[in-house]
Amino acid sequence: MDWARTLRIDAPPGTALRDRVGALARDGVRVRIADGPVLPRTYALVEGPQGVDPAEVAQRIPDARWYDAAIIALAIEPLPADALPHLAQALGGSGAPAGVCECTALGSQLIVEFRPDVTHAELILRIIDVELRRFGGSRRTQLLTPLSMAAAAAIAAGGLQAPEIASDRILETLLGLEHVE
Repeated sequence: MDWARTLRIDAPPGTALRDRVGALARDGVRVRIADGPVLPRTYALVEGPQGVDPAEVAQRIPDARWYDAAIIALAIEPLPADALPHLAQALGGSGAPAGVCECTALGSQLIVEFRPDVTHAELILRIIDVELRRFGGSRRTQLLTPLSMAAAAAIAAGGLQAPEIASDRILETLLGLEHVE
């Protein structure tokens, strides 16, 4: 795939919404909708070949928020809950990392959307953990977006300290089986 975009619709996932977003999958475009906690948001990863203009695909669902790249969205539930405003300030305030697109408190969770090509996931999680240390706290983290193969490879390379891991070296990608489980 030559391009990847994340879309967000501010509605909980449902059959009608899944069908509507799934209808984008044509002309070589692939769509993966996140399976995650029931929130008033639905995320999907839309990937396409060079011959398909992502702006034309975005016009098919104009009420969605389309990001100009594949993003990562995390739901962070801090314990104790008193840490939530401090996390929101650290990740969404004036000193937030450059890659953070949005940081919103939603109930007892903090929803953080960021571009992994600008700010690594490891940095986001370290900031969260530093803030939580002040409270002697912990966190529960849930991934809300499907990961592009490039993002998954970068996270694996960092976590395993193996910089040679790249999306062009992942067998599923080479075989065209990226979404086989």
